[in-house]
Amino acid sequence: MRLLSSDEMKQVEQYTAKYGLSYQRMMENAGAACARNIRNIVENDSASRRNAVIVCGKGNNGGDGFVVARKLNENGYNVTVILACGYPDSPESTYMYKLVIDSSIPTVWYDADRLKAMQIIKNADIVVDAIFGFSFYGSISDDLKLLIKEMNNANGIRFAIDVPSGVYCDSGYNDPGCFNADYTIAISALKPAHIIHPATDFCGDIIIANIGIPEESYNLVKDSLYTYNKTEVGHLFPDRKTDAHKGSFGHLLCICGSKCMAGAPVLCASAALRSGAGLVTVAFPESAYLPVATKLTEALLMPLAETEEGTLSASCLEKLIPALSKYDGIVIGPGLGVNDDTAAVVKAVLENAKVPVIVDADGINIIAKDIDILRNAKSKVVLTPHPKEMSRLAGTPTEIIQSDRIGWARKFASDNGVYLVLKGSHTVVSEPDSKRTYVNASGNNGLSKGGSGDVLTGIIGGFAVQDFGLVEAITAAVYVHGHVADVVADNLSKSGMLPSDVVSELASTLSAFEK
Repeated sequence: MRLLSSDEMKQVEQYTAKYGLSYQRMMENAGAACARNIRNIVENDSASRRNAVIVCGKGNNGGDGFVVARKLNENGYNVTVILACGYPDSPESTYMYKLVIDSSIPTVWYDADRLKAMQIIKNADIVVDAIFGFSFYGSISDDLKLLIKEMNNANGIRFAIDVPSGVYCDSGYNDPGCFNADYTIAISALKPAHIIHPATDFCGDIIIANIGIPEESYNLVKDSLYTYNKTEVGHLFPDRKTDAHKGSFGHLLCICGSKCMAGAPVLCASAALRSGAGLVTVAFPESAYLPVATKLTEALLMPLAETEEGTLSASCLEKLIPALSKYDGIVIGPGLGVNDDTAAVVKAVLENAKVPVIVDADGINIIAKDIDILRNAKSKVVLTPHPKEMSRLAGTPTEIIQSDRIGWARKFASDNGVYLVLKGSHTVVSEPDSKRTYVNASGNNGLSKGGSGDVLTGIIGGFAVQDFGLVEAITAAVYVHGHVADVVADNLSKSGMLPSDVVSELASTLSAFEK
């Protein structure tokens, strides 16, 4: 499923205008579709909700609002329009405002009569935000913050047209004074703000309104942002042939763990096995043998030389490097520890591996200290940082990373030639050429526990050694990880669920995807 940025949406509209559907017609269709959706929701909730206030800006989002006002008025609603920013300034919105006046719909100018505007909002059953839309940037003025605060405090059902005012369409950032909708009616397509935290928190339930834009217009715009639903992920799964054997489903090497973090290789390898990998070998410090061997009955074990602290020793490379050619994919990093020896191991693996290498946790922290490790890698590299690890990689404060997760994922992937999986609420996956970026819609905050990243890394590795393409393996794994966590949360609880519960649930939940 495609996601359209603000620039891409403008391109779609430009192409559509060339196909013969004018901007004015698109605005009419958009407002009419929004009004229909508002009526469906309101009348299902309570037929007595008839007082509507439409708060309009001066741009095209305001124009959509003028059409909403007229259509609700035609259907017997008591409608008032509030001009939040003065007279409309685009030809289309000016025309739609004239139709509002011709329909004798009461209009209040916020600048001229604030008390009246506030009182109307307070008494409304339906509050429609049509102030800014997807073109908002900068910050909300103090005057408008007061107006939006009144809209947020209203007792009526709150609707946003396309994007809540004060929310950045493309990055997911929001002005602290933004509109907080119960429902957001997305015009034509989902935008990044509809599924990226924190913006999505202010969207409420999201409805997509079809306004008659032809498929040709979408096809002319590069498909740079996308997300998946369950059905789409199912199409990514390769067929499992009836005459297959364990070698048909790949061999994954997991280089994980230390004396004090013996759970990491267990979670990672278990997730890989439950994800369908035919064979999984776990390489770990020899002092972790007992806890690892006790928990992993189906994996092959490769205990390696260790340091006095119980982490992998650089001397283990004599055994490890010659063995790399046996595997179809490699995971490295979970529970590894950060020191000179483990840094030597990560560097050597990336310099010698000829198959995809998925780097997580301490592997990422090691790379953050020496980014040139990536430039010397001989294989495709997948990095799976959480926001704080991404901050270390990029040398940028976490809050800056979080303010534009898509932008930072794209930049780092492009600059360093890696596949970047920026974890967190709505994980972002960007390819090395940054032509396409995936934004995940599954998952919940029950995954906010140590070990969840080890599980995700194992699933990515498990898929990567099968007959998925690498991008398909990564994006499918991210979705499945979140989806399984949603199932676990429903069965148990978000507070009480554990990463091991997600591993256990993988076995049954994957039946909905496999062919």
